[in-house]
Amino acid sequence: MDNTSNKSNEIDLRLVYNKIKQPFITLWKFIINIFLIIQKRLVLCICLFLFGIGAGIGLFFVSKPVYSSTMTISSSLLNNDFCRDEINELETLIRDNTPKLLAKKLKIDTNSAKEIKKVEFHNYFETPDKKYTKKDTVILGLPFKIKAYVSNISVYDTLQNAIVNYLENNPYALKRKEIKRQNIQLMREKLRTEIQQLDSLKIVVAAHLLPRGNSNGFVFGQPLDPINVYREGISLYKDDLELNSESILIDNIQVINDFSPSVRPESPKLWKTIITGAIVGFLLGIILSLYLERKKN
Repeated sequence: MDNTSNKSNEIDLRLVYNKIKQPFITLWKFIINIFLIIQKRLVLCICLFLFGIGAGIGLFFVSKPVYSSTMTISSSLLNNDFCRDEINELETLIRDNTPKLLAKKLKIDTNSAKEIKKVEFHNYFETPDKKYTKKDTVILGLPFKIKAYVSNISVYDTLQNAIVNYLENNPYALKRKEIKRQNIQLMREKLRTEIQQLDSLKIVVAAHLLPRGNSNGFVFGQPLDPINVYREGISLYKDDLELNSESILIDNIQVINDFSPSVRPESPKLWKTIITGAIVGFLLGIILSLYLERKKN
């Protein structure tokens, strides 16, 4: 009884092994058959292989070149995640092949918009330090890069100004800029008032520094150091100058590095088009050889 069960188990294992092995055997036979057909139709495969190389070379000279360049900027009002969303919105319009909408968004002419092939957003620090946390993207002023691909190198000047204005004149950014401008103005008015009061105090202090009667030396109404009064006036004036600089540089977007495209295009690459053409030509040769063999049989 035990011998019969062992035999049945051995037969079952063999069946499973054969079923697992069968697809590999079929695949191996198919590969061998492909090699035999290629060997038989070698001239046809070589011709289509060379034709593919020639097509790749022709495609290289016919294709319109695409240039790439990167601009580094920073925002004092918008965090990097918000800027990424704004740039991705432009990329969506480019992918959808809607140059008119892109031109309206960037406020450029339609012909220039047609030359833009792709825009990408990259954080300047792709691998942040360990000291940074998930709140890093909320920190304002962190630089980021925008990489643009265009088919006409002269478009970069127009595109740079368009992207800066696009981020600068965002409704959210404009509102925050207006709030910042009003705060600076109010603070400067307060400083001017304090400076005027200090100037009045200087007159009082100077009056108390005058000698009185026949006594020698100076008589003070209170123990007041006049030097500190003048120092405080200079300090307030410096604060006012800093606020003045802030009001002049209140723009949201600051360009750190301009677009500086290379004269050599990003694509097409001659070696890439040759390899692609050769592979496509060789595959066409195999497919055509299989078809001819099947038709013959």
